[in-house]
Amino acid sequence: MESGFPENYWSDMSGLVRRRLLLGSVGAKHLFDTGVRSLESDPQLAAELLLASYAASPLDGSTAQQLVHIEGLLSLFSDSVSECLTAVLKHWHRPDNLSYFLRITSKRDNDKIRSYIASCLEKEPGNLFWVQQGLIHAGACSDFEFGLKILSGDFPESAGAAVNSSRAFFHYMNGDTANAFKMLLSASEVLGIASFAHLSASIALKSGERETAIKILSASVGAQPWRSSEALRLYDLVCGLDGKMHPLPGKLAILLYSFNKAEELDATLSSLHRSELHGAKIFMLDNGSGDDTAGVISRWQAEFGEQMVRIDLPVNVGAAAARNWLMNEQEVKECEFALYLDDDVEVQPDWLSRLGAAVAEYPDAGVWGCKVVDHLSPSVMQSVDLHIVQPVGDEGDGPEVDLTRIAPNPFKVSGLHHQLLDAGYFDFMRPCASVTGCCHLFRTAKLLDNGGFSLFLSPSQYDDMEHDLRSCLKGEFGIYQGHLRILHRKNTGAASRVSVVQEGNALGNKYKMQAMHPRSEILKIMAAEERLLQHDLEKKMQYLDEKGFFTG
Repeated sequence: MESGFPENYWSDMSGLVRRRLLLGSVGAKHLFDTGVRSLESDPQLAAELLLASYAASPLDGSTAQQLVHIEGLLSLFSDSVSECLTAVLKHWHRPDNLSYFLRITSKRDNDKIRSYIASCLEKEPGNLFWVQQGLIHAGACSDFEFGLKILSGDFPESAGAAVNSSRAFFHYMNGDTANAFKMLLSASEVLGIASFAHLSASIALKSGERETAIKILSASVGAQPWRSSEALRLYDLVCGLDGKMHPLPGKLAILLYSFNKAEELDATLSSLHRSELHGAKIFMLDNGSGDDTAGVISRWQAEFGEQMVRIDLPVNVGAAAARNWLMNEQEVKECEFALYLDDDVEVQPDWLSRLGAAVAEYPDAGVWGCKVVDHLSPSVMQSVDLHIVQPVGDEGDGPEVDLTRIAPNPFKVSGLHHQLLDAGYFDFMRPCASVTGCCHLFRTAKLLDNGGFSLFLSPSQYDDMEHDLRSCLKGEFGIYQGHLRILHRKNTGAASRVSVVQEGNALGNKYKMQAMHPRSEILKIMAAEERLLQHDLEKKMQYLDEKGFFTG
């Protein structure tokens, strides 16, 4: 067969499995849950998914234990994979008493956490549970040296593939591509190169080997077409979308509002000033701040000159009302595009040209957004490639709205990015249901036509999501531009914990948002998005197939 991509591959797949894989083919938990759901309908697919799940987090003894207990699964794995898996399980021991560890992790005292994990490894040097906890902490803090230190100990040879794949990842994240490649080759001899296609491609790209990255991804998707995330990344590399720049086709209004965040706002405006704005006009609203916000705006107004329009409100009207105020400014209405930007972000110099590339690729979208990562720990992704899903146990039909429940109509945005660190897994562009309010680009006419942001959801982050839901109901889905990364400043450590009042506001507004959109509307959005994602993916895979990227 000349073609490497079966024509009806996605249509012939079990509906539940297809929906999950259209969300992505990454994340250990996501792959495990999808694999389990595939056991009856397609045992071969299930085996591939479950192996990929293990390879995504090979030192996780909890996952290893679940895999071992799936009847007949080990017989579908190679002997070397089974040996590695059972070795990890043998050397992974969860302590009976974790109360102190859980207490210091809840307080996010990073120094104490590192010291405690190190002391536990001194007492139990062979316990992979503490190795796993150390790697989780190292990744969350972008302290890759700490991760490599933990991985520098002696480990059983039978678990070598699991250890070396972890070493490969941390070497890559630490900027050492040579050792990353060496460790990855060793791990792939047991777990297979397809399980590490993303990481292998990232290593190749960082080493300047673009064609090698394309070949790696092509081989992975050609052998296992369910790898949707790899296929999306491959398409963008082949078509040059990862580096594409394009000016926005019209005047742009950049809309900011701020309340008592003078320091963060100063950094945001500084990054804007350093970036290529292409004549965009900035509309800066001071939402009744009592700190030095007014002084910060004055200083930057002197730098931007007539490019910045200043609006001072005597009181804080809330986020939604501030957004509505800005969108109804006459000068904003006269611009073809309007972009909401948070007051605590840092943009890269070419950010507008990258958003312009997304507009050029998907001109009819309802909104365009990007990858948002943590400012202090940029390997941690905060908001990426968001799709509407229902929680496990609440899928499908049900009451339109059940006001007696804490979640009257359970739905949420997908969170695959929370299962991974940013190593290229979401470096693609495609449709989505919602983009983060940190960076929201609209065609102004569509923004105005969709109506204002809901005042019922103030103060909260949900007013932007609810606005996106209204666009989806009109068939105007968003676009995720994964080749643009914006840094989001937020408190970390103990300072990041929210108050009871803040948590109560968030839960209350989530309740109201769910009540505003009955189950039938959410199911309509989910069905339309599934069709959109499948069409987008099939079109891209067909293009790659026609160009010969999947031929054996």
